[in-house]
Order: sequence, then C-alpha cells, then structure tokens
Amino acid sequence: MSSLAGTRRSIVKPVVLGIGAILLLIALLIGAWALWIMLRPAPAGFAPTSGQALTVVGQPPDVVQYTIDARSRKEWVYFSFVHGTNVSTSQDALDWDLAFRRTDVLTNGGDTNPQGQAGAVDLERAPLNEAAAPSGGFLQDMTHEDRGLENPALHNWYNYDWTSHIITSKNHTYALRISTGEVVLLTFVSYYCDDGSPGCITFRYRHIQDPDRTYSSGSRPLDSLVPQARPEASPEAPEASAGP
Repeated sequence: MSSLAGTRRSIVKPVVLGIGAILLLIALLIGAWALWIMLRPAPAGFAPTSGQALTVVGQPPDVVQYTIDARSRKEWVYFSFVHGTNVSTSQDALDWDLAFRRTDVLTNGGDTNPQGQAGAVDLERAPLNEAAAPSGGFLQDMTHEDRGLENPALHNWYNYDWTSHIITSKNHTYALRISTGEVVLLTFVSYYCDDGSPGCITFRYRHIQDPDRTYSSGSRPLDSLVPQARPEASPEAPEASAGP
C-alpha cells in the first residue's frame, strides 16, 4: 500500500507543478498584454472640425477633410455635404446626408428614412482623387436582424484588431448619392480624436460634377466649392470697316 501511495504522489506532483507553470505563464502573458495596451502610443487622431470642411495639405484642391464628433453611444450626429458641416436635425428630415454614431454610418434613405433617396457604393481601393462615380448600384440602408439599421456598403468600413483593440480604416473609397442627387466620393481616415479617445471620425471627400446633369435646388457643383477668380471682361471686337 505504501508503495502504491508513493507512486500516486510521484505522478500527481509533476502534474500539479505542470498545471501551475501553465497558469503562471498565462498570467504573465495576460499581464504583459495589459501593460502593452496601457503603454502603447495613442492612435493618430484629429480634433472635431469647427465650421466647414477644410482643404488638406498635399491633396488636390477639391478634396476636403472633416472630423465629426460621434463619441455618443446613443445619439446620432448628422453631416450635410451641401453645407460641408454637421447639422442639427432629425432622422426623418431630408437636410442631412450621413449619420454617425461611434463606428455606425447611415445614409439618408432606405429603412433609415424612406423619404430619402441616398445610397452608397463601395469602390474598394480606388484612390479618392482618381475614382469615378458609378452609373448605378447605390445601396440604401436596411435593417439587419442583429445589428439594426445599417448601410450594406458602409457598415464594414473599418478593420478591428482584436489584439490591440485599435480600429483602422480599410482605406476604401465610397461613392455616395446625397440628398440633392449629386454624387460625392469619400474615404475614411481615422476613428480617433486628438487625445486618442475613440469616436471622432475623420473623412475626406470630393464632389463629382456631371456637366450633363441639371442640379436641383440647393445643390453645389464642383466649381462652387473652390473660390473662382472673376473672369476679366473681353474687349469688344472692333466693327469691321466699310469697303471702298
């Protein structure tokens, strides 16, 4: 009996030590990961824009940038491409084009607002300053049974790193049909505020002007976004002299 008990102890002891070593290793890894999360540099971010969207150094003059404060988990904030800024309005109004709440982005159409005609198309990696407006295929907002209201083209605009818990843009370009019927091209830049906190969505966009379409009231063709020099008056052509 004593030899059997000794055999059992000789088996159990290494097993217990092995389990303890594994648990200690797991605890060390979790501690190192938590320390890295706390000490890592804050993601690059921007302060919410005050006023209208601004041009960006190094970008074409028709590309502007805006940072909207979408940190609230309950309230939507609204942006109008016609005015180039956020607007105080309601979901059932027609004076906004995009709605933001944390990572969620909605357009003014579909299930979000049946009165609106807005929609979006994912142009994937097409550069913002080279992308062209599609002839169709704009997707309107729908209601997902788990996620609720979303736009199929915009709901997955970001990547989420499960290790660092950092959200980064996929750098896709999106074509948006807005309330005036115009098309705007947009890409997301950042999800972070200037202090590193999440929820300040920065995006760049440019209007597409179609010279063959008639713009509805309140719309802004591309040349109205950039100050234009007043053309000088052409001198009147002299009258032709009478023949002999």
